[in-house]
Amino acid sequence: MRKIYRDPDTNGAFCVEGGCTLWNVYTQLYDEYGVTIPAGSCYSIGVGGHICGGGYGLLSRKHGLTVDHLYAIEVVCVDANDRASVVKAFWNDPDVKRRKLFWGHTGGGGGNFGVITRYWFSPSIPQAPETAYLSSFAWDWSSVSEGAFATLLGNYGQFFASHSGVDDPYRDLSSVLSLPHVSAHQIVLTSQFVGDDVRLLEEFIAFISKGVGAPRPALHPIGCHPVIRQSDPYRLMPWIQAMQTLNEAGPNQRGKYKSAYMNAPFPERQITAIWRALTDPNYQNPQARLQVDSYGCQINAVSPSRTAVAQRSSIMKLQYQTHWTDPRLDVCHLDWIRRFYTDVYADTDGAPRPNSVTDGCYVNYCDMDLIDWPTLYYKENYSDLAAVKALWDPTNKFHHAQSIRLP
Repeated sequence: MRKIYRDPDTNGAFCVEGGCTLWNVYTQLYDEYGVTIPAGSCYSIGVGGHICGGGYGLLSRKHGLTVDHLYAIEVVCVDANDRASVVKAFWNDPDVKRRKLFWGHTGGGGGNFGVITRYWFSPSIPQAPETAYLSSFAWDWSSVSEGAFATLLGNYGQFFASHSGVDDPYRDLSSVLSLPHVSAHQIVLTSQFVGDDVRLLEEFIAFISKGVGAPRPALHPIGCHPVIRQSDPYRLMPWIQAMQTLNEAGPNQRGKYKSAYMNAPFPERQITAIWRALTDPNYQNPQARLQVDSYGCQINAVSPSRTAVAQRSSIMKLQYQTHWTDPRLDVCHLDWIRRFYTDVYADTDGAPRPNSVTDGCYVNYCDMDLIDWPTLYYKENYSDLAAVKALWDPTNKFHHAQSIRLP
């Protein structure tokens, strides 16, 4: 189930079978058709769950979420009599029941309605960029005071609060601010720019650095993003090569993830809590971090109800991460990330509840610690997803700890 092809039986839509990885998709769409989809930067991810959870990546500010380009799906469903059947549903399906099944797969998460075997993307998916500018800079933890740290997070949040409009000229820019535990030695800012005027990238770097200190080359890989070797402020390369440069395979590890959407820059209290966790002297793990991804622009051009992804007003998206290898240390690492998260959101019952500052969590970063996960993942769309569940999985054949529940 790893074929990728243009399907003449579906109006020339691009078919992606459920067993593909993102790297399969990127390389084949690029090599054969010169097009792409705005999906994730970790290219070993399987499309099966990435897409139906919404999907986003370094081209999403320019082109929206992955599901914004979804055209049709093929799903094995099971009816009330335990009979399995293959169902193909389109975004504009004349059958209302099938159209609802399609909608449920535009951000409703995996494992809820059936087994996804194929996706089709619009015949007019975006042209792939020819080239990309990559930039990677760092600040040594040893030279970053608490005040400078607050300035850095303030600059980053303010920039994307000012430049996340639908037609903003900075929509060609995507950025990842990696804030690892102090034991990792450096804070790293990685950016990709696919526009024509590279001065915008230079202005961005200057804005983020203001009051923090001049950045230096990054020396250490952060998460799945390797060190980008460069002697100039940025590096120009073919886009497909840039995609590969931004990712590398690491060792298999244990890990825990949490997430949050941000509708506004970090409040001062949150910045203090982030500093406290990342400089905790009683915890030493260079693979523990908060990753702040740029968001907004074309993502927010879509209404919250058009797809199952309800978060359509955010300017940043957060990944709380910790990785380790020794199972005897599970409690140590889990305790740290749980304390970190609940401290940051202490004024909203320990979770990023939908409000003017935060906007819930990302379903593809599954988090069993969440109590009110239906609201945090799906907001007002949850009741409609439950209705899809009743139509297409009336006996709850497909279920897990955070699956959509029957109404």
